[in-house]
Amino acid sequence: MNSIESLKLDFESQTRELNKIHNENIFDECVFVGSGDSYAAGLIAEYITDHRCTCNSPSDLLNSKFLYDKTYCFISVTGKTKANIKVAERANQAGVRTVAITLNKSSTLAQICKEVVPLKLTRTTDTPTAGFSTFVANVVTSLQISGIKVPKKFDVWHKKAVQLSLDLLESIVLPKEDSIYLLGNNILYAVALYLSFQMAEFFGSGAMAHKLEEFCHSPIFGLKSSDHIWVLGQNEDQIRKRLNRLGLRLSYIELYSEDTFAQLFVSIFFVQNLILLLAEKHGYTELQYVMMKDVLKASSDIIYHKLN
Repeated sequence: MNSIESLKLDFESQTRELNKIHNENIFDECVFVGSGDSYAAGLIAEYITDHRCTCNSPSDLLNSKFLYDKTYCFISVTGKTKANIKVAERANQAGVRTVAITLNKSSTLAQICKEVVPLKLTRTTDTPTAGFSTFVANVVTSLQISGIKVPKKFDVWHKKAVQLSLDLLESIVLPKEDSIYLLGNNILYAVALYLSFQMAEFFGSGAMAHKLEEFCHSPIFGLKSSDHIWVLGQNEDQIRKRLNRLGLRLSYIELYSEDTFAQLFVSIFFVQNLILLLAEKHGYTELQYVMMKDVLKASSDIIYHKLN
């Protein structure tokens, strides 16, 4: 089974696992800490909690003072990221409460933190990345332990997202070499950030996420005529029309819902299935980043501090 087939299996089977996840509220305010997909999951929790909880990259906290009235919650599927471990060690030394959300209960991060909340996935698909299901499980777990009750409607949201991605597939252009700007506000900015990571891993694409309005403050002036813009929209059709008047290569994807949870999880499942469909359409069978051996080694060396 190739790497993209394994992710397709992961996508199709994840709702059964997600419906089983249940965690009690263990804090009211916290600082989520994570990198990559884990950062995107923590950022989603920040928005859903109306910023009662916040999210930082571990690099933001390497030399920062800790807040004693906050719980520091480290999100890491492997529990091996050195920056997370270093910040968790400093947090423990400072005497603040630390929690690890991880799939690997025997990891260094889990051993360092004072409490561990395991990702309650009874089965995971063997994928070269953390996988689709672990990302959504991180989101659900982060929300639950911060006091947010997530409805068990994953099957409904998943089905709606699959149909939406099928409906929009022909209107979405996947550039071979040009950059893609992924734009969204609030929760959809966090989803756009997650999508940018997936685009890079799947296709080696230069995909950059921006908050929609912030994009218009400066990055818009760096656009080339060949660049593409995908807007993850929330009733922002007037912005779409204004950008279209510039003659840009723009795809507008309406994801608004009055139900915040429906908007969030339909959006996540939508982008997951969309990139699977794009991979199939364009003949990709393997994640491109896995084949970039030198770049992958450099990335791993830096993340896990294996430099010499």
